[in-house]
Amino acid sequence: MSLFRTLVRLLMIAAGALIGLGLFLIAVLVFLAFLIVSLLTGRKPNLQFRVNKNPWAQRRQPAGDVVDVEAREVPDAAPLSLRSPEQH
Repeated sequence: MSLFRTLVRLLMIAAGALIGLGLFLIAVLVFLAFLIVSLLTGRKPNLQFRVNKNPWAQRRQPAGDVVDVEAREVPDAAPLSLRSPEQH
């Protein structure tokens, strides 16, 4: 029984290693395809994927008019005392 268990474990490890190696080779091939296409066309590949944090939210309409406001300077606040309030 121990021999059977060991053989099954080795078979699972080998299958996992083959699947991992296959996925790695697919990733390398896709990378090479992007590289060759970008070299032939002279363009950088556009690999920016937009991630929508809330896929159910509706898209916002672009902002209408931009309102320019007048800025004003806010005076600095008085420095805070380092004494506790009980020491008045």
